[in-house]
Amino acid sequence: MRRRPRTAVALAATGLLMLCLALLTIVIAVGARGDGRTEVVVGSWDADAILSVAGPASALLLLVVLCAIRAPRWWLLLFVPLRLAAGVVLLGALLLAAFTTGGTVVPLVVDGCRSGYVVSERRPWDETDVRVLRVDGLTGTLVASGTARDGGHPFADGDYRVVSDGENLRVRSSRLTGPTFVLPVLAGPVSGSCGLPDGQAPLPTPTAEPAARQSEEGPAPAPLLGDTRAEVARMVQVTLDAATAPVRDADGAFVEAPAASDLPCDGTTGIALVFATGDNSASYASILAAWDAEGFSADRAMQEDLRDNGVVRLAARDRSTIDGLLHLSLTAPCRAS
Repeated sequence: MRRRPRTAVALAATGLLMLCLALLTIVIAVGARGDGRTEVVVGSWDADAILSVAGPASALLLLVVLCAIRAPRWWLLLFVPLRLAAGVVLLGALLLAAFTTGGTVVPLVVDGCRSGYVVSERRPWDETDVRVLRVDGLTGTLVASGTARDGGHPFADGDYRVVSDGENLRVRSSRLTGPTFVLPVLAGPVSGSCGLPDGQAPLPTPTAEPAARQSEEGPAPAPLLGDTRAEVARMVQVTLDAATAPVRDADGAFVEAPAASDLPCDGTTGIALVFATGDNSASYASILAAWDAEGFSADRAMQEDLRDNGVVRLAARDRSTIDGLLHLSLTAPCRAS
């Protein structure tokens, strides 16, 4: 009679362990497709969230199975190390999960309706990784990515704006480092409830304008009704001229300033520059000095240098110790005439 409870526990834990292992296998297998750009997305759970729960659960269930199995004395030489190993794996899985929890996965909303995209926001260290996924059933494909400068979750907070021209969605937020996300419009919802279940209200619409910038990020640019693309393109050229040659991107190609006509102008404009130079440290200092010489005011955020003249704004980071590259973004309000 004493063996029955332990046997039942072992069988139940084994069954649950098989389910968790199957879930882990599916998530990992899907993630391995398409150069790692595809992952499982279930509601507000992305692959990282699923793995952060299924991983520790699998380790815990394995430990329960090993402890529930009655082993003869001569088998203890095998089972004791296995139980200790399972405990170590559980602790490691819990530690890893602690670094991946706290993320959010929210639908990208256009006029209170789902757009067919979701946005995953996770903060592994001091900044938030923002990933836009196109959802197809229970999978999502990465279509755009960026970072949030304040380490927050602007999309979960509704601190973004989406402008549609019928063919593309232009997504912007004052808290993103980099240019506007430009996403193709997917097949729109066919029902009056925007594709939501009957009786369910439309999703909350994001704020009409991004929230005010944090004071430590420096003064926000003053609104300007005009086409500022030429000025942004000029400051890109100033930036590249100040860098120590050669200036190459992550793929080794030479970096050149864009033509003003190649930049967007849909309420905002901008460009992200990621490159390496002949001397990153000297180039970084020279670039900031060149912006200072142009009359831009200086400010400093967390691991980030800012320059602003009320129209064009520069956010710069030297990440040479991480990926060997300088990361800069230039943004400005823009209204095409």
